[in-house]
Amino acid sequence: MLSLMITDLNFTNKVLKFVPEERLYSEAHKFLFKEIKIKFEKEGMIPSFVEIEDKIKFTERHKRRMLKNFSSNIYNLKVCDSEFIKEALTKYARKNAFIEIFQSGQVFWNARRHDEAYSFVMEGINDLYGISFKDDMSIGIEDFEDIRQRYVKKTLMESHRMPTGIDALDEILNGGLEKGELGILLAEPKKGKSIGLIHMGCATLLSGEGRVSHFVLEGLTEQTTMRYQARLARIDYNRIKNDQLTSEEIHKLAEIGKKYMKNLEVVPMNSHWNYTVLDVEAKVKEAERRGMRPDLVVIDYGDLLKSHEKHDNIRHEQTSVYRHLKQMAMIHSVAVWTASQSQRPKDEPEHAYLLRAKNVSESYEKVRIADLVATLNQTPREKKMGILRFHIDIYRSNEDGRTIRLIVNFKKMIFHSKLYGCIGDYKFQIPSWLERKKRK
Repeated sequence: MLSLMITDLNFTNKVLKFVPEERLYSEAHKFLFKEIKIKFEKEGMIPSFVEIEDKIKFTERHKRRMLKNFSSNIYNLKVCDSEFIKEALTKYARKNAFIEIFQSGQVFWNARRHDEAYSFVMEGINDLYGISFKDDMSIGIEDFEDIRQRYVKKTLMESHRMPTGIDALDEILNGGLEKGELGILLAEPKKGKSIGLIHMGCATLLSGEGRVSHFVLEGLTEQTTMRYQARLARIDYNRIKNDQLTSEEIHKLAEIGKKYMKNLEVVPMNSHWNYTVLDVEAKVKEAERRGMRPDLVVIDYGDLLKSHEKHDNIRHEQTSVYRHLKQMAMIHSVAVWTASQSQRPKDEPEHAYLLRAKNVSESYEKVRIADLVATLNQTPREKKMGILRFHIDIYRSNEDGRTIRLIVNFKKMIFHSKLYGCIGDYKFQIPSWLERKKRK
């Protein structure tokens, strides 16, 4: 840390802000840290080794050799992995901040000032996640190529995107939803949001690209688990639910369990209505400690989460929830899929409407926060034919305003049929083969 402070002024500024001198390891660490702090706060510069030597002359005689050797080692040390140091220090500083928040909150609580204790802790926790030692300075144009090469190298070494299993959508997303991104499925009640989220979870499991944590905020946890089984095994959900399976299907479900369910964790959050993003994040951290860190987090669905901050109205509360979901995705490097309610446009009849991001209920800010917003559209005729219009209304990194028509069957938990693919993109007429298939 001290060696990096000598070469990186931006890093030095953050260290002096978040790392208390009294928590340093030894007397030598504290001495050099203090001298850097004095020079930086006074002149915005780092002291030279010659200046440090001059300061050492005024310390106790028996400490001079030790301080000089230590300082010389620090000034001559070449930092090989600055990113590791910044990441480790971020965790360390957050831990220290948490201790101070907890202790101060406890003082309020013991004094029976419960409201103040709650407000202090919630505000402190929110500030805690703002502690980061990662670079936030402007990047000079001469550094672009170096940054690009490091990014490409890192991308090739590890998978950053969670595929959706819908070829046309994955093409737009360059392979899927990227870790750190937030995707929202927007639809009216009972129009396929939950099954769409199940599909996204199954797409990651089937691709073998990573682990999935699915948070259930309404409905039964067992119901969600059976939906995953139905989608993965391609068995009618009602037959699984009503235990109407043949011996072959029972064996198939067992095989599915061995192959895929070990990478799926269905997390119940349906025992009360006051869960927050902090509760979701706590479960993600718990999974990390168990060596089961998720790559994709599915939340069914985000509108049901409460904010851990106090707000005057539901619009501001929903904005806070989605901001913290995006923050969680970035901090923990996970892709997040969730859903939100919408309202049908008043000026468009049911047979022709197309939902847009502006039709989101409560707070438009949440779609501004998201990286991807897709709306689910289905007229009565389309519902009868098993067709759904998946409209990409907002995508931060590529094209938007595109409609993909999917073959769906919500009774069988099929949100997209790989067998038939997608039917056109824009002007749409139900093909004769689908009409005949439906009648048959």
